Amino acid sequence: MKKNLYIGLLSVAILTTSCNVDLLNIPQEGVVSEENFYKTDDDCNEAITAVYNIFRSAYSGDIDWRYCNGFYLKNALADDLIAGGGWDQPGPQELSQSVTTPTNEWVKLYYRELYTTIYLSNLVIEKFDESSDIKKRNIAEAKFFRAICHFELTTLWGNPPLIDHVLTADEYEQPNSTQEALYNFIEQDLTEAINSGALVSKINMDDKDTGTRVTREAAQTLLGKVYLYQGKYLEAKEQFKAVIDSRKYGLVDDISILYHTAGNGCKEYIFENVRHNDPNNLFGGVGTGSNIWGADTGQGGAHQILVNWPFATAMFTGPGAYEHYNFCPQGYAYFHPTQSLYNAFVAEEGENGYRLNNAIKTVEQVIAMNVYWPTAYAHNYHEGLFRMKWLPTQEDENVQNWSGAQQSFPVMRYADVLLMMAEACVQSGTDQTLADQCVNEVRTRARLTPKLNVTMDDIKKERQLELCMEGVRFLDLKRWGDAPTALATKGKQNPTFRITPDPDNDYSTVEGIYNAIYECTLEWTDNDYNYEAAGWTPGRDEYLPYPQEELNVNPLLQQNPGY
Repeated sequence: MKKNLYIGLLSVAILTTSCNVDLLNIPQEGVVSEENFYKTDDDCNEAITAVYNIFRSAYSGDIDWRYCNGFYLKNALADDLIAGGGWDQPGPQELSQSVTTPTNEWVKLYYRELYTTIYLSNLVIEKFDESSDIKKRNIAEAKFFRAICHFELTTLWGNPPLIDHVLTADEYEQPNSTQEALYNFIEQDLTEAINSGALVSKINMDDKDTGTRVTREAAQTLLGKVYLYQGKYLEAKEQFKAVIDSRKYGLVDDISILYHTAGNGCKEYIFENVRHNDPNNLFGGVGTGSNIWGADTGQGGAHQILVNWPFATAMFTGPGAYEHYNFCPQGYAYFHPTQSLYNAFVAEEGENGYRLNNAIKTVEQVIAMNVYWPTAYAHNYHEGLFRMKWLPTQEDENVQNWSGAQQSFPVMRYADVLLMMAEACVQSGTDQTLADQCVNEVRTRARLTPKLNVTMDDIKKERQLELCMEGVRFLDLKRWGDAPTALATKGKQNPTFRITPDPDNDYSTVEGIYNAIYECTLEWTDNDYNYEAAGWTPGRDEYLPYPQEELNVNPLLQQNPGY
């Protein structure tokens, strides 16, 4: 039986077989045939909903039991987080230690799901006409999704195949494209979506409903980012100015709500992967009879169990802990802040910095939150620092269903727009006053003093701190040419933070936990997986490897150098 596989679409590709065709033509009850589906506004809404769903899963959900998504993948590549966990999940560990291989599961799964999103977007664009406002809007949104997926593929893989239509059976094998062609196509899709007049715009900053869809301003933000990455600074400024001048977005006063349910639909989110508390749409969880590891778990977001502190394994909440934070009751302990990020915060904000304390806690600060270790524990791939940013709360997660995420994840937020605008101004040398204004709006929210005549070094520092652990750092370092230095020794040595409690500690009271005594040590060991390959390798680490499974079925696809 011969199978022609569409790039990355093992689950949705058309399969040509030598089986008896009559056996495949039995009408299935309750299923609308393809020739009868792509017609009505309702059909079009269902089709675009499928696009939203798969992109949410790809970017910030859990594609399968390995928990892969683009947000995690890009964070693992940078220098502000250590993936954590162990080699029973080599996907994040390879990325975090700069020893990524073509068989890496996270690389394969994100690549596949991006192309799945492109496939579903192409269906909307091709199968529907523009005979109604609903169809026009959905087609414009599909162009946005097709563009953002190609942008992710281009920035992470360099020269992936460009897929601009639904492939026929004889087109499944596609060659690498070029960055020029890819960027031109992305710009075209976004420009057409913006100029269509079909994309919605929020009514005002307080509008939490309209922004659940792709807005005109979201497309403008992405187009500005695409221009910025190519060094087209004046064109980028024009797009960012349109978003800023719309006055539909702003910085929230309390940054602690970002990445939590309290931030869902907030004025800072330009585009977000939407989730909400829907008991009828949790999909999975203990006792439901569903596959709790599947892509539908908790609306595509098994978030708590992976990125929470190791509660129920090593750490426990004392009687006063929930006065400090509404902790979730269990976790696997992935993604830990690096000492270099902490040091950068302290240098700019001091040890009590507002953003710092909302992003990272030291072990002493964690103990002060009435959290304790009753037995000795070794935190692997951990420097003794604890991530607060996007740490799940019980409001974020349906704890009864074990891992059902209910918080929306921002793909783009307004602070990023301001800092990208400042960068475009400084790099083009056209508007220093505006650059200062944008940077200082972010700094004022961070409770820092304003700066005058901001430089690229100032902007780089603000981006490192403001957007830390948000999946933008790796691409920033790479496009600035700073990656070879910043990531030179990434993964060469791995840390273990050991904490041993005093046997006389009293954990029965708030005071006892607060005054508990621990012996803490930090140990570094050479990378025992692939020491020679770890660290930044010029000519290899600029881009990810194409998945080996794709190379096996597509002889026209050429592997990136170094793999």
